[in-house]
Amino acid sequence: MPERLRLTLDLAQTLLRPLPLEERLQLALDSLLREPWLTLEAKGALFLMKGGRLQLVAQRNLDEPLQRLCAQVPLGQCLCGRVAQEGAPLELSGVTEAHTTRYPGMPPHGHAIFPIAAGQRVLGVLNLYLAPGQALSPEARLALEEAAGLLALAVLRERAERAARVLHRGARLALEAPSHLDQAASAYLKGLCALLVEEGYLLAWVGEKGPGGRVVPREAAGAVGYLEGLAVRHDETPEGQGPTGRAIREGRPQVLRDVGADPRYGPWRLRAQAFGFASSAAFPLWVEGEVWGALNVYAAEPDAFDAEEVALLEDLAGLAGQAMERIRSYARAYQLAQVVEQVPESILLTDRQGRIFYANPALEAVTGYRPEELLGATPRVFKSGLHPPEFYQSLWRTLEGGGAFQALFLNRRKDGRLIAEQKILAPLYGPGRKLEGYLATSRLVTREYALSRVQAALLHFNQRFLREGFSPGLALALLQEAREGLLGVGGLVLFLKGLDGRYSMVAASGLDLAPWRGRAFPAAELYPLALPASQGRLEGEAHRALWEGLPPEVQGLLQGEGLYARLEAGGAGGEALGLLLARAQAPLGPEVEEAFRLLASGLEMVLATEEERKRTAFFTYHDPQTHLPNRLLLEEEAPALLKEGSWALGLMEWQGLQGEAWQAHFSLARALLAALRSCLEFPDRLYQLGPGSFALLLQGGKEAALRVEGCLERALKGLPLPPGGAAWLRVALGVALFPEDGASLGELLRHADLALAEARKEGGLAFFNPELARAHRERQDTLALLSAALEGEGFRIHAQPIAELESGKPVALELLLRLEVEGRLVSAGTFIPLAEETGLIVEMDLWLLNRLRELDLGLPLHLNLSPKTLADPRLLETAALLRGRPLEVEVTEYSLAQPGVGEVLKALKGLGFGLALDDFGQGYASMNALVENPFDALKVDRAFTWGIGQNPKAEAVLRAALDLARTLGLQAVAEGVETEEQRRWLLQVGYRLGQGYLLGRPSAV
Repeated sequence: MPERLRLTLDLAQTLLRPLPLEERLQLALDSLLREPWLTLEAKGALFLMKGGRLQLVAQRNLDEPLQRLCAQVPLGQCLCGRVAQEGAPLELSGVTEAHTTRYPGMPPHGHAIFPIAAGQRVLGVLNLYLAPGQALSPEARLALEEAAGLLALAVLRERAERAARVLHRGARLALEAPSHLDQAASAYLKGLCALLVEEGYLLAWVGEKGPGGRVVPREAAGAVGYLEGLAVRHDETPEGQGPTGRAIREGRPQVLRDVGADPRYGPWRLRAQAFGFASSAAFPLWVEGEVWGALNVYAAEPDAFDAEEVALLEDLAGLAGQAMERIRSYARAYQLAQVVEQVPESILLTDRQGRIFYANPALEAVTGYRPEELLGATPRVFKSGLHPPEFYQSLWRTLEGGGAFQALFLNRRKDGRLIAEQKILAPLYGPGRKLEGYLATSRLVTREYALSRVQAALLHFNQRFLREGFSPGLALALLQEAREGLLGVGGLVLFLKGLDGRYSMVAASGLDLAPWRGRAFPAAELYPLALPASQGRLEGEAHRALWEGLPPEVQGLLQGEGLYARLEAGGAGGEALGLLLARAQAPLGPEVEEAFRLLASGLEMVLATEEERKRTAFFTYHDPQTHLPNRLLLEEEAPALLKEGSWALGLMEWQGLQGEAWQAHFSLARALLAALRSCLEFPDRLYQLGPGSFALLLQGGKEAALRVEGCLERALKGLPLPPGGAAWLRVALGVALFPEDGASLGELLRHADLALAEARKEGGLAFFNPELARAHRERQDTLALLSAALEGEGFRIHAQPIAELESGKPVALELLLRLEVEGRLVSAGTFIPLAEETGLIVEMDLWLLNRLRELDLGLPLHLNLSPKTLADPRLLETAALLRGRPLEVEVTEYSLAQPGVGEVLKALKGLGFGLALDDFGQGYASMNALVENPFDALKVDRAFTWGIGQNPKAEAVLRAALDLARTLGLQAVAEGVETEEQRRWLLQVGYRLGQGYLLGRPSAV
């Protein structure tokens, strides 16, 4: 066999061996260098084109400097670069200036260099060494050219296989994505990056075009640490000028030949070099017509991405985009399937004959049928019988015309319950618009249907109620309209409670009314009041308890499922107004129960309003507790009653049992009220004006009043009074007669009130007389004078001296307040008691205290203060303004019995004022009170002074009072000294000071 043919066959077998390409290339190079007939040196190299450079992939016997210098050879550089660039063989017999790659001590040699080419495309270079001056034979040259061709075929085959392998594996990654569609895209992209790293790239990652110009890394493989904290953008910022940003922005591949030289790679250069990256490329990922992101790969050598590599990666990126689209499509299909399976609306598919072949799970919740139960059945299983034939005729006309039919369906569940569904039915078409079946989707609207119907019924009911008021006919209209929305309810009955506490049927819808007519049921017979809830479904024990409590007529009408509502005023636990009952043959759903409760609440509100209106009208004219007519009704009724005959108007009180006391003694008050009613005869009237206060209109005048008063006295004696009750419980009745004492109700009331004031003094009965009116007028006139005096100049200040009994020399002055009217003084006995009674005395005392700031009479002043003034908080504030003035405050023994007076006296003493106990001996003060309070003087009451020479007991009291004063260190003053005999006696027993007309009368200051 010729040597050249054998060499060709050996090389072909070597290059077809199942080994990596670079190993096969090395074996082929070794085979060539072992052939002696080729006259080659045992030295050579084999280069492949990579990214625009020649990359050393196999060598034999190259020394270390050559391996290093020739690892990467640019096109056109040195001998190999020129062959790769020009595509023509080169043969040299020695080292010449064409050797640009040389090193000191390089041995002499020659070269036979052949391009590894496919047509015009140079794939690499075969560089063989020759001995100096040696040349190839024609046969050897032809054999080596054939060898270079075989090497080119091997490289082409390897690259084709690699491309096919990479693309095939990329396609399988999409197919092998996990079944969880939310993870499929992530798993695919992660596998794609791992595939590229397996093919020799240092790093592969996928970035998504994010919002705000950011590129968000999604998946990566290889040197993933490079991505930590990496800032990459797809806008025009510096971080958007790298391959990734430009690929996304421009939508085409971007190749970075040299990381160290390209200025656009500045933001990442140092990081990339630290990870050993010399070049990179980015490829846009087109998904559904838009750039979704970019596929990025990094190589360790510069200019690693030639056109062939870029084309392969571009194909892979295109494949990735298609895979993403397919994954998205699968995801949408899966989501759609999940929607159908999980949507709360029910979905039903039938064939052309109406047989069900699919039902989603939601249908079971709506209808109670499991999907598998419905397969092969027809939708007639849901039919309720509530739709007329015309309804279904319209349905089929629409479907047969190719349209969608929408309507509210009243259907029946598997358990018999009625439901409302909003349905859409439509034809299902296959290819070529061929009818394949029908689709039905429905939304459960039972609650909305029931509530809306009941709400509409209540709206109409309320509108008519406001116009017409409540009536049985209005209640019946409500029940009839509301029952349309209460699906499954066959009958409604409304009972209302009457004034006698019994319940009568007011309205019924859907039931035979005959058994109810004329019947009124006690509450205990109609329903047990101890049911656990005021509204709701009757189940179990509660259902049995209610049904057993119903009379047979009610049981017969309400057999089956039931609902009830106890209608109450003021919410749960309030006064019962009525009862609403519902009957159904099949179970009622919670939506119907809710609508029923709404109906009951609406009825309850209107009935409570009606009840409140009646109550308001009643209590406008009646007392809320006793239900007696009040003053307003008295004023409306009296004018008509007083037109004829003689009448007595009486105002009556139970003395000691008024106001809060009347409320507190409820049982006694009830007994007294019963007694009062028993004393009246027709047409007498009784009115309550307040707690324990009443007005009586008695026909018959004075005789009727005497009769009632006597009756009350007898009734009072017969009542079981509480301990001591007879001492404080008395009748006070003031009467004015018509027409003698007044021609109008107002006049009679005023005169009866005056008579009542008189009756209060002793109890019993008092009739009005003109003298009472006169006294009342005087009283009112005096009060008016006092009020005017406080505001003007009506008061006058008088002073009476307190003097030495022996010399008559004044030592102090007691200030007295007098009222002047038209130049004359009104007696103090006329206005002082009235001022005490009305509380005006406090204003008078404070008025006098304020005037003392302007008054200087040259002697210490005494001022008597009322007990009411001592209790007024303004006293100490006003007295503080008089600090330092020679003033002695006089208080009566009665004041000491009032709570808190001791603290006030001590405060006055602290302000520097003297204290005197006035009218000593009247019997109110205890010796302990005299000891505990800081008194300076004791003024003995005038009644004892007037007894000198006439009453030895009075004289004894005077001596004892003086001894007591001396013992307690108090100054003793005898009041009421009017005769010389009294003065001498007082001096004789030891009194030094006195006060009275003998020593000085009050005079104006």
